[in-house]
Amino acid sequence: MTSTVEPVFKSWVKSRLQDPDVEAFSLLQTLWSGYGQCFRFFSPKLNRNLVAKAVQPPETINHPKGWNNDISHQRKLTSYQVERHFYKHVRASLMLPAPELIAEDQHDEALLLIMSDLDSQGFDQRHETLTFEQAQTVLRYLAAFHATFLVLKNDTVSECAGLWPRGTYWHLATRQQELNAMPDSALKQKAAAIDKLLADCPYQTIVHGDAKVANFCFKARTCQNGSVAAVDFQYPGSGVGVQDVAYFIGSALNEDDQATATGTCLDIYFEALKRALRDSSTPPAVIPDDVEESWRYLYPIACADFQRFLEGWSPGHWKLNATLEALTKQALDTLPC
Repeated sequence: MTSTVEPVFKSWVKSRLQDPDVEAFSLLQTLWSGYGQCFRFFSPKLNRNLVAKAVQPPETINHPKGWNNDISHQRKLTSYQVERHFYKHVRASLMLPAPELIAEDQHDEALLLIMSDLDSQGFDQRHETLTFEQAQTVLRYLAAFHATFLVLKNDTVSECAGLWPRGTYWHLATRQQELNAMPDSALKQKAAAIDKLLADCPYQTIVHGDAKVANFCFKARTCQNGSVAAVDFQYPGSGVGVQDVAYFIGSALNEDDQATATGTCLDIYFEALKRALRDSSTPPAVIPDDVEESWRYLYPIACADFQRFLEGWSPGHWKLNATLEALTKQALDTLPC
């Protein structure tokens, strides 16, 4: 695997910015399944560091979990177009730290997004796991994010135009192959009912859709408001906020903290969500206490929905732990046989 930025991507950035002196290219990561690169560079013309995501699907697809097929390919291509739409048309409504789109370009399946550099704004800390104290900042960020876009269910069509009709990268409609790969179980049998409960909730929002710890950038003082920013908006769309919360807790906290602190994490999230809803221009019909009641009930349902995906996609995945299993069982016990 290369550790440098591809020359074709360097040329593309220079051409798009009309800045032949762009320099200091630094590879941040290779995109999932080798679909391109994310890298930082300095633009003398703009006198600032920027970050680019350059998408160029490989000739031979090599999915880390073996899902090498056209369905997976098309889903990834759609996700990059959704990300482009988010930065162009949704980002401006978000009064929270996140990259801003500086320039973009497309040639067939190849896509270039040039964005502001969060490191230059002080968000230069990355973590693989978080303490309970650090996680609180992200929970409050997610609460403010969800409050920004919260609407009644019938309004989500216009709110989410250009995004995924249903957010999260594990959404059932886009993961039928993974569902078919699951062994027969109550979870598999009730997958559609779980999906319907999430879709039918009267309170919907735009979910981030991939709110893992790796997609948050921190300032040094990670417990302060405004000290975290989100990146990687490939899977936003209509959903309930606890879908993001369930995925975040499962990715950020160790198993012991998940077992002991999940309830407190939900308390922190809902306190921040209700405060944000009361301070925003939310439609009068959106009642903060009712939102909490609806979404608290759906938290185990959201956990079961994610476990359904993992069991089909990667049965031995490390996120399949005792806490997730217990919450999934709780969800299944509430559903009719």
